[in-house]
Amino acid sequence: MTYYKRLGFLGLTMLLVPGMSAAQEWDGFYGGLSLGYTALDTTHNFSNGAPSGSSDPDGALYGGFAGYGVQTGQLVLGIEANIEGSSASGSFSNSTGITSRGRAELNIQGSIRGILGFAGNLGAYPALFYGAVGWAVGDFDFKGGPAGAPFGTGYSDTLDGLTLGLGINTRLGNNFSIRTEYTYTDYGKSSGSIGPALAPPCIAVGGVGMPVSVKQHAFRIGLRKEF
Repeated sequence: MTYYKRLGFLGLTMLLVPGMSAAQEWDGFYGGLSLGYTALDTTHNFSNGAPSGSSDPDGALYGGFAGYGVQTGQLVLGIEANIEGSSASGSFSNSTGITSRGRAELNIQGSIRGILGFAGNLGAYPALFYGAVGWAVGDFDFKGGPAGAPFGTGYSDTLDGLTLGLGINTRLGNNFSIRTEYTYTDYGKSSGSIGPALAPPCIAVGGVGMPVSVKQHAFRIGLRKEF
């Protein structure tokens, strides 16, 4: 490898790998706003033997976050809370055999998380590379019924579960940072029943249990301000 190739390789490595020098302080309180996209894995099951299906909602996330960090050397420990509204919704319809259909919507969610970070550099910019683990709570609406008929009476449920995240805060100056983040959340399974619905050629009588298992993937970009 020639001298110039070695020099280029070294420069690329320094750009892509978190730097060990010139790390700025990430102590204290901070807060910010974020926008994102979420895709959920939602599987509907039915107590009357109708076939299961996945409504898999997706849509926008929008909200804010606040936290506090303590830095020792390049290690940063912290705690953070966030709250978000959502436009995510999705539905399915299965017209084979005993038919079924379902719909799921995420209305609002929030979490509290512990943060473990490493203060370094991303190219020429100071950056905080971090992982997060915590607990999330979400408010959902679920509907279901036979395919080809209007949805029967649905139900709402508040679910909670483990949330994991990876992200980077890249400082642009004046204590402002750009945040990029991915999170995975397992909300577990809802518990509820759907009401009767008109389905040719008969009317379903009584409620039908429709538990829904929910898992979430989310991607966000945000603006963070250190105070």
